[in-house]
Amino acid sequence: MATVLVVDDVAANRELVSILLGYRGHEVIEAADGADALVLAQSRHPDVVVSDVLMPGIDGLEMVHRLRSSADEQAAHAPVIFYTANYLEPETRPIAEACGVSQVVLRSADPRELLDAVEVALRNGPVEITPRPADEFATVHARAINAKLLEKVRALRHTERRFEAMTASSPVGIVLLDADGFATYANPRLSEITGMSAARLLLRGWLACLEPGTHAEAVEAVRAGAAGAVEHRYRNRFVRDDGDARWLRIHLRPIRDEAEPAGAVVTVDDVTDLVTAEERAAREMRQRQEEARRGDAERLDSLRRMAGGIAHDFNNLLGAMLGFVTLAIEQITEETAAGRLSAAVGEALLEDLGQVTKGGERATQLTGQLLQFGRREITNPVLVDVDAFLIGAVDALTAAAGPGIKLDLRRGGAPPVLIDPNLLDRLLHNLVQNARDAMPDGGTITVTTGRAGVTTTISVADNGHGMPPEVQARAFEPFFSTKTGGMSAGLGLATAHGVVAQAGGELDLTSTPGKGTTVLISLPAASSGAPVTAAPGSSAVPGTAAAPATTASPGTAAAPGNGAAASAAASAGGTTAAGGAPAGGAQTVLLVDDERDLREVTARFIAKAGYQVLTAANGAEALEVSEHHPDVIHCLVTDVMMPGMDGRQLAHRFLSDRPGTKVVFISGYAEALIDDEGRSLEPGRTILAKPFSSAELTAALKTALAA
Repeated sequence: MATVLVVDDVAANRELVSILLGYRGHEVIEAADGADALVLAQSRHPDVVVSDVLMPGIDGLEMVHRLRSSADEQAAHAPVIFYTANYLEPETRPIAEACGVSQVVLRSADPRELLDAVEVALRNGPVEITPRPADEFATVHARAINAKLLEKVRALRHTERRFEAMTASSPVGIVLLDADGFATYANPRLSEITGMSAARLLLRGWLACLEPGTHAEAVEAVRAGAAGAVEHRYRNRFVRDDGDARWLRIHLRPIRDEAEPAGAVVTVDDVTDLVTAEERAAREMRQRQEEARRGDAERLDSLRRMAGGIAHDFNNLLGAMLGFVTLAIEQITEETAAGRLSAAVGEALLEDLGQVTKGGERATQLTGQLLQFGRREITNPVLVDVDAFLIGAVDALTAAAGPGIKLDLRRGGAPPVLIDPNLLDRLLHNLVQNARDAMPDGGTITVTTGRAGVTTTISVADNGHGMPPEVQARAFEPFFSTKTGGMSAGLGLATAHGVVAQAGGELDLTSTPGKGTTVLISLPAASSGAPVTAAPGSSAVPGTAAAPATTASPGTAAAPGNGAAASAAASAGGTTAAGGAPAGGAQTVLLVDDERDLREVTARFIAKAGYQVLTAANGAEALEVSEHHPDVIHCLVTDVMMPGMDGRQLAHRFLSDRPGTKVVFISGYAEALIDDEGRSLEPGRTILAKPFSSAELTAALKTALAA
């Protein structure tokens, strides 16, 4: 094992050589410059010296010359190897021979060449030299140094020209900063971007490219430097002196010299066109989204109108069908009671007609849902204390949730709202049942009330399986469902959406697969009035008929009356009167409906109640009947949706001639009776929804005539 002195002003170079020699088992001592090397050579007497050539202070050439002139014989004859990246071997050979340098090894060569050179120097032992006179060495030394300096100057000038060409042609602005954040160079492109001269951009002038709030941060980033040269990025709006606004993207990258901050490089790119394109794309995206929302709204509105139209026609059919079934039930009951029909046959007939009635009741529920979805159901809005309402409904909602489901009610001081309590009750039941279906293995349904500004909120949340985005996008479509097996696919959330919209509110749905679904109801908070806590199922507006009730079941039909006479009166002509039971006395009712079958069965119901009946197929015919009828017409019963003159228009014209007449509106689709928020345009009028039973019609007549 030999002792090797490694001389180099760069610590990393010394470390690499030390590791390399350590593999051969040599002891390595290090010197950072020529002066230290001379001291170590005379104190430690190394077997070999490995030295760089170009070093500050005493360079390698000077160090070897002094070493050879040393009075210490052992140090003076130590073998020396030049290990350099700055000098080629032919450049150092003359002076190396003059100083007794054993070999010259280039750093670019294979590292084994250095190891081999050390081994050769060790085998050859101390060198025998005759030192040259100082003036001769100085001449050779100066010639070598001058040649290298000239080479470096030429290379530096070449590099400068290439740098200037590169920065001048750069598509981005470039700023060079010193360690204190002062700009020492700004390229022409930056002046083009900012409209500022290069002189204005130097020192702290470059900070004009940044927002004022980021100036201190940027300067501190340069001063502190950054481990790994972390890049700082900015994007901001810049207004030139000529008023032209530009968008700049700025990258600031600190640079380090050894372990010390040495400044930074800043690049400035004009991204105005990019930002303009992004803003245009964003506007186009918002426009497309808005058009899509409008398209969805128009499509949903078309579906609502279609649903309302279907409900109107279907209600007329149901009204006639269930009316005639009711008359048939009454007739069979009469015949059985009189002994003209055997009890067994009567019971069988009543049983069959009961099944028809049940089917009609289910169809009635469906048309009710269609009307709710179409936002064309007559509502009876009252002020409802939402928190108190939910307390009253909690038992029914718990039952709707079913076994294995926990209902958690959280009241948050919600303001009262103006809504039909029956619709609110159906809405909550619908949402609870949907939440229940989403948790087949059980879970918790949380109903929370609260206030958001001037809005009352009710949220229904479950922790079920949730919905993927494609299902959420179609959740409010009528008859869309993911339910399988025997679970129905009906109007569901579409109906809920219609109910909330008719009350002037909004309904939002958020869902995460595997985490559950939340439906948020937002309703306008009532501005004034004492809140009324209405129990679910109650009617809140005096003089207005309740929602359609079920048709009479077998065995519960109304008392028999003169059905044959009423039928004859209804079918004989528009002005034929029919007598009946004394319940109605001598009061006369004018019935107007464009559906012949429904008009006939309704006339028979009215006649059975004891009223005289006049009928008309439309508004014009009704006015003609009124003109030719000399006596008092006590009540006008009119359908709302009719061709030509609708029921509301008819009522206004009729009352101008007969102001004391009472009015009962019957409707399966009350388009002309409600405003955009679903409120009645005829407050105080009796409104009866189709299909209705004989008892409901009689009750509506009595209510109207008693008012």
